[in-house]
Amino acid sequence: MDVVKAVETYITKLTPIVSLASTQSTLLSHQVYLTDRIDNRKRDRMSHMKCVCFLQPNEDSLEALTAELREPKYGEYYLYFSSILSKPAIERLADVDEFEVVREVQEYFADYAPLLPCLFSLNHTPTSDKPLYGSSPNVWDPFALERSVQGITAVLLSLKKKPVIRYEKTSGMAKKLASEVQHRIQAEATLFDFRLTQVAPLLLILDRRNDPVTPLLSQWTYQAMVHELLGIHNGRVDLSMVPDIRPELSEITLTTITDPFFQAHYLATFGDLGTSLKNYVQSYQSHSLAQSSSASVEEYPEFRKLGGNVSKHVALVGELSRLVDRDRLLDVGEVEQGLATSSGSDFKNVQAVVNNPVVPAWNKLRVVILYALRYQKTQTSNIAALINLLLSNGVSREEARLVYVFLNVAGSDQRQDDLFSTESLLAKGRSALKGLKGVENVYTQHTPHLSQTLENLFKGRLKDTTHPFLDGTGTNMGLQRPQDIIIFMIGGTTYEEARTVALLNQEAGNSSTGTRLLLGGTCVHNSSSYVEMIRAAAEKFPVSVYEPPPESATTAPSLNLNLGGVNTTEDVKVKTRTGALLTLISACIILAFTTMEFFDYRRVGVDTSIVVDRSRGQKLSVRLNVTFPHVPCYLLSLDVMDISGEQQRDISHNILKKRITQTGVDMPASRGEDLRNDIDKLAERRANGYCGSCYGGEPPASGCCNSCEEVRQAYTDKGWSFGNPDGIEQCVEEGWSDKLKDQADEGCNVSGRIRVNKVVGSIQISPGRSYQAGSRTFQDLVPYLRDDNNPHDFSHIIHEFFFMADDEYNPNKAKIGNDMKQRLGIADNPLDGVEAKTTKAAYMYQYFLKVVSTQFRMLEGKIINTHQYSSTQFERDLSKFNEGENKQGVFTQHGVAGSPGAYFNYEISPILVVHSETRQSFAHFLTSTCAIVGGVLTVAALLDSVLFATGRKLRKVGGDGNVKLM
Repeated sequence: MDVVKAVETYITKLTPIVSLASTQSTLLSHQVYLTDRIDNRKRDRMSHMKCVCFLQPNEDSLEALTAELREPKYGEYYLYFSSILSKPAIERLADVDEFEVVREVQEYFADYAPLLPCLFSLNHTPTSDKPLYGSSPNVWDPFALERSVQGITAVLLSLKKKPVIRYEKTSGMAKKLASEVQHRIQAEATLFDFRLTQVAPLLLILDRRNDPVTPLLSQWTYQAMVHELLGIHNGRVDLSMVPDIRPELSEITLTTITDPFFQAHYLATFGDLGTSLKNYVQSYQSHSLAQSSSASVEEYPEFRKLGGNVSKHVALVGELSRLVDRDRLLDVGEVEQGLATSSGSDFKNVQAVVNNPVVPAWNKLRVVILYALRYQKTQTSNIAALINLLLSNGVSREEARLVYVFLNVAGSDQRQDDLFSTESLLAKGRSALKGLKGVENVYTQHTPHLSQTLENLFKGRLKDTTHPFLDGTGTNMGLQRPQDIIIFMIGGTTYEEARTVALLNQEAGNSSTGTRLLLGGTCVHNSSSYVEMIRAAAEKFPVSVYEPPPESATTAPSLNLNLGGVNTTEDVKVKTRTGALLTLISACIILAFTTMEFFDYRRVGVDTSIVVDRSRGQKLSVRLNVTFPHVPCYLLSLDVMDISGEQQRDISHNILKKRITQTGVDMPASRGEDLRNDIDKLAERRANGYCGSCYGGEPPASGCCNSCEEVRQAYTDKGWSFGNPDGIEQCVEEGWSDKLKDQADEGCNVSGRIRVNKVVGSIQISPGRSYQAGSRTFQDLVPYLRDDNNPHDFSHIIHEFFFMADDEYNPNKAKIGNDMKQRLGIADNPLDGVEAKTTKAAYMYQYFLKVVSTQFRMLEGKIINTHQYSSTQFERDLSKFNEGENKQGVFTQHGVAGSPGAYFNYEISPILVVHSETRQSFAHFLTSTCAIVGGVLTVAALLDSVLFATGRKLRKVGGDGNVKLM
């Protein structure tokens, strides 16, 4: 199982930018002359060339590809995706390929970085922006989980393996990943339809938290050491910070496929590396002498390449030696190896490292973390002492608290296995036996915990209780030794573990029954990237992760920066002037804040909420006062119609029609009903048996029309227009025409209160009486439109118009409701003061009102119901049935001609707005007061402690200076 060869296989079919599996020469051999990133928008347009795109099937890549295909820079595109491409993504690409430049779309599964033949990485180094963990160490970040599933799936498909899956039982993340991978395999059954083997391959999913020691150690083999001290990123090492480095060596390539010396010695220890490099240099010198004597042109490129490689490794090993000497890594590494192995390390040795001023603070922190992980349960007081020692030797509180983070995230209570072989008697026996065999090098005596796991797996001792099969594959599977094992480390693997796997593969290659191993992880860690991952993850964990574990000693310092961690017990015992001043200031602040909190407690606020109006069968009252300067009262008719079918025509109850002059002055001692008062006087002078004619109109129940008004009503009931009162006997006797002529140039003020149903309806103020013919309603417009040298129009002024609830008939409730409206700023009605003017008789005004029920709930328990409304206005010239085209070319035609008048169309909202008076509870006031007192005193105590300590330090420095002067 060689992942480098698996990716190289694809190179023969396509030419992607795969720096870890292919060289520039390989790309040139496939006629690839230009390489670039697809998200680089500054590329030149070259329509004569073909473009091969190798992409991850994620949103960023698809977005960049979409932008590319919208404005293609090349003649043809061949798209290759490194993992499974979903159907929606394919449809998305098809939609955007308007120029039809895409010639081929294929899936070549290489969604991972093949670092070594036995090592792959998903290149997902967790950071704050792209975390691995969710809200706890056992929860995945969704993006990281999907990335891991895609990467593992690509590895399996590229190697053509359909494995059974085992995982660490105590790791929730391992179980979740195993389930997701299994689900993906089942969902893509056709892709995983490989030839069955006698023993199925095994995918073993492990959790980095079960072995936090390995990535914390200093490394002493070539590749691991370079990664630990300098960092290897996609096969490249940055040497730009190395003193006096030559420009051509500021960044070097370090991969086994392009560097024969590195291929031969990447697993060598640092001690053996020096000897090998010396021989390599001597070999180059001998070649140099031979080259100078023969001067062969054909051999010169190879000779020059050898010279560059020698220079590269000499510079690299020289820099490693400098860093080892500068940071005292030999001393630190010896202590680390003692802590990481069964031999242990003396507390005094760790103290010596921490107290050494030459050792960097970073290395001191790593040593203390290792000591805490090893002796978490047995030497708690020493751990506390070392943390305090860190704080006094250049390590900040923020860094020192990482000791607690590691104990809480990857301590003995969170690990599944006995990492240090210190707990069971059998483990101690195995450790002693291993010690008798000895070790090659004191700096490489540590073996990763992965080695013990694989040994148990090979010997059939890896129990289902600790590493179960997913979905209960079967008990017999654990007894069969698989030929192919893929190990995936959640949280990142290391080059030390890769060395273990490589050596096991070498042993297996020398035997006929060997097992092939492949190691992978979310990334490949060095100590700094591993600690940074834990630091970034802890920011999302509960704050208790920064607290000492329960078994810690009482002397362990509090390093939770959120709580301050300052001990002021000793400081408050000393009386100072500064302390007295701070106390007075604190008292004033507490008094001021408490007073403000008390006023806030006594203040009555208003909370607004919206609920569904569940009232049924209610009525509304409409209060109106409208003046029509150019329509006399005898022509005005007030009607109400609603959606329930109820109609009120020519309403006079609770309605007052008041005659006014053209200038708007009230007519003295006159009302709209003066005509009817004269009729009553005339009736008294007539004989008792008088029965007037209805002149063909619909007679009333008595069969007689004794007044002009009754004749007019008979005409209305018949559906006739009452246009000529001079031909009616009753009208002549009553002087109807003369009085109409007297009022023809007057106006009318209509005011009063109307009772309507709480449903959709309309209040209509129109000219002439309305009557019904069949299912339609008509107005008698003849008197209004008749040419009598007194032009009428429906110009009007709305003095007031609002809706009332039944509660507002109660004066006390009405006053409370008005006060609340004034307080909330909703007292004004939208139509109050509205003035509409026109000079045309055939003109219609429509007001569309949205009525919202409103309720006020007072603190004393009173409930007042009222109403609000919103208004929109529409007016229309009825003489223009078709308005034609406007300036924008829009043709307007009205479907209904309409009639002159003012129409108030109201609609009832199903929403009830509730305004409730509220006041803070006494418990809230008490809690806030306690918080104010406690907070002010805490801040004052912290400030006093800092000032006290600063003053004491300054006095001490001053005293020392005086002694020196003497």
